[in-house]
Amino acid sequence: MEHNLMVEVNDLSKIYSPSNRIEHINFEITKGECFALCGGNGAGKSTVIQMIIGNVKPSSGMIKLSGMTMDMNRAVYKSLFSYMPDAMVFPKVLTGYEVLCFFADLSNVPKGRVDFLLEKVGLANDKDKKVREYSKGMQQRLALAQSLLPEAPLLILDEPTNGLDPYWVREFKNIIKEEKEKGTTILFSSHILSDVEELADRVAFMNNGRLLVTGTVEALTKGSADGSGAKTTLEEVFFSLVKAEQPV
Repeated sequence: MEHNLMVEVNDLSKIYSPSNRIEHINFEITKGECFALCGGNGAGKSTVIQMIIGNVKPSSGMIKLSGMTMDMNRAVYKSLFSYMPDAMVFPKVLTGYEVLCFFADLSNVPKGRVDFLLEKVGLANDKDKKVREYSKGMQQRLALAQSLLPEAPLLILDEPTNGLDPYWVREFKNIIKEEKEKGTTILFSSHILSDVEELADRVAFMNNGRLLVTGTVEALTKGSADGSGAKTTLEEVFFSLVKAEQPV
């Protein structure tokens, strides 16, 4: 089954100090799956993502994308994913259209896709405005469009709904569902568990740099193992896991 895995994270650790560490993270993501990395602020979600995309060097462990480590071929490894950070910084003097054209040129993407994506994220009428005139939500939508440009097999999104109003949270979720239907593998981090419950096939919960549990949304929320318990929510599951870790 290894050929069917888009992401393999094996015993991944990053030690900054005795009190600031990510330890022994293990999970796999099947091709075409939508996988959510969940936890509160400081849980370690973003650090794990930064290690996957190659911006942070792990202290130990191994990461593979489609069976390949970054050491095998950095350029090919990088071509397997596109990435949307939690706060993308674009040049303020460029227009939204110019920003996307710049990234399109880097990825050899035709300009027609720039227009298509500006329409998709609701920025077609604002494409000639300077980025400095964009609201936070508009910049977040521009970042989403930028991450969709290359149509990479793996889409990595770090807290992607930050700064979006309720309408665009809904539209964002629709876009993610469309990408999943196309066969794109999706890894996203979030602390908004209602969004995770709607979008993800499987979920990994993190707290204090450790992975608490990984499972399908259905399995985690079904209640008692014997079926006698009432169906629960991911929020209730997460708080139960964190509470169980607290000292008595």
